Amino acid sequence: DERLRALDDMMGGVLEVKKEDILKVEIPPPLFISKPEHAWNDEERRIFREYEKKVEDLNEEKENYRRALENELEKLEASIQETIKNFDETVCKLSERKVKSEMVIYQEELKIVNLVYALLLDEELDAREAGLHNFLVKKEREKVKIARTILNTKDKIKAYIDIYESAVAEDKNLEHGFIKEFADVPADLLDELFQLYRHRPKTPVTEALPDTANPYGGCCGSAADDKGALTLLMRAMDELDSPEHMPNGLDPSVWEHFCLARRNKMKSEELVKQKALTLEEMEAFLQKRADDNEDVKAEIEAIFQELTWLQDVKSKLQMNLTVQFLLKQGQVELEATEIPDYTDAILINKAIIEELNSSI
Repeated sequence: DERLRALDDMMGGVLEVKKEDILKVEIPPPLFISKPEHAWNDEERRIFREYEKKVEDLNEEKENYRRALENELEKLEASIQETIKNFDETVCKLSERKVKSEMVIYQEELKIVNLVYALLLDEELDAREAGLHNFLVKKEREKVKIARTILNTKDKIKAYIDIYESAVAEDKNLEHGFIKEFADVPADLLDELFQLYRHRPKTPVTEALPDTANPYGGCCGSAADDKGALTLLMRAMDELDSPEHMPNGLDPSVWEHFCLARRNKMKSEELVKQKALTLEEMEAFLQKRADDNEDVKAEIEAIFQELTWLQDVKSKLQMNLTVQFLLKQGQVELEATEIPDYTDAILINKAIIEELNSSI
């Protein structure tokens, strides 16, 4: 069909030609193009000139379209580069803003941590100080109580020494008064009686007689032990008091009086021993209280020292405050470490640095 062939020849077989399809358009040469040019007739030369004109127009149109495409490409590339630049700038600004925001957040978090640490430390120091004050009050009361006990014990020891010395003096008077009491006895019998007077039972007395006036020791044993020891002593005395031990030629009434005097002397000796033991216990009790008093004094002194130390620490914490500064990287001159150490760093005014730099 001639119409289809013409459509195919001129428009590539489509009714609507797109702008970009112009680059694909090719004008078919005349059929006689294969003949030599001198063999062409006038009509063929006219058709060839029209063909050349169409080819020239088409090439010019293609060139114009190519230039338009290049201009559009340049504009698109410029637009893309501008978009990329704007996007990168926006991303950089957002990144910087994010870094600054995180920096501010971290700074505030660090402030919060420092404040919490300071509050906890101050609370701990206050609690420790309150505990030390309570302990100090307790120890001072204990010291007063011990001091009163020491004074009372000293007074009781002083009074008990008089009792002990009286018992010793009475015991000595019994022995000294023996000669006077039996002055009517012949001299030979008196010497024998004096030896018997100083003789003691063979059964050893292992326990001293209890003294209920002694509140300071419990070494005298139980009441049953004391009673048993006293029973043994009395049995031994019964053996010594038997008439078979009486010297020959001595009046029985004198012997009975002698046995009674000897029993009184032994009771006096036991009383002196018991008083001496009680006095020893009282002095040991006094020494123990004196040692306790020294220990309490040492504890009170240690408490005062720790309280003084706590006051110094609290004073330093109140004066040595933590202050945060935001410094640029070039303004910090420290050794490069993962975690910078600012313990010995010095904060210098910028004007001083500039003045030093200008003088160098």
